[in-house]
This record gives sequence, structure tokens and C-alpha cells, in this order.
Amino acid sequence: MKFFLSKEKEEKCLFYKQSREHVRTVLASNYVEFRKSQFSSNTADNFNKLGVHCFYDEYNLLQEIEIFRPSFVSILDIDFLGKRKDELEKILSDLNIKYDSDDMGVIIEELGVSTISDKMNITECIYFNLLDSQYINLSL
Repeated sequence: MKFFLSKEKEEKCLFYKQSREHVRTVLASNYVEFRKSQFSSNTADNFNKLGVHCFYDEYNLLQEIEIFRPSFVSILDIDFLGKRKDELEKILSDLNIKYDSDDMGVIIEELGVSTISDKMNITECIYFNLLDSQYINLSL
């Protein structure tokens, strides 16, 4: 599945405070509920076949999403998954996008996006802390 971060809402999309029921309908894939930690206020959904974890608040409204391979994630028209951390930093610098970097990956606060890199500094996960004004559009 392909995911595209956008300010424009398309027919198939995920967004902040979307109901769990609607998220499951949009993703249309098998899922398993799990707790991220013992302190989690609610369960999350693991759409393993898609490489997607969706996190909800106590009212079952979407708050955060993690996306892994085999999915494709386009942010700023760039597929972030599989890119080296230093490559992402160069791309973001060239585009004059403000970001922070730490041992885990790259953080683009204004977009609510963080990357998680493996030991080889390859981006293996994109984490979205969803904002009101953004959508994650989907296509097959």
C-alpha cells in the first residue's frame, strides 16, 4: 500500500481523530489489537500485512500511525522508507525543511513526522503524530 502525507483530503485517507471503525474500513485488512505498553490508555491496531500500527485515544479516535515496509510512504514527494538517515538529512537541508536528528532518526516537528532508523541508519519506520491539518492519503 502507498501512503502520501498531504494537506488535501482524498477519498481514501487517514486523519487525526478519525474513528477506529473508519480506520479499519479504510485499511480493509486483517488486524490484531495490542497494547504498546502497560501504561497505554487503549489498544492499538496492528495491520501486519500492510506494515501499519494505528494508535487511538481512550475514545477510539486516531492519534498516531507507524508505517513499515512493505508499504511505501511519500513525504514531500520522497519515499522515506529505506533511505539512509544522512541521505534524508541532506534532502531536508536542500529543501530548507527544519528538522532535528538524534540516534533514532530524523524529526520533522512541523509535519508531525519522525523516522526510526535501524543499526545501519536505514529508515525502517515512519511515525506520524497526526495534526489537525494533514491527511495520509492511500492508494494500492
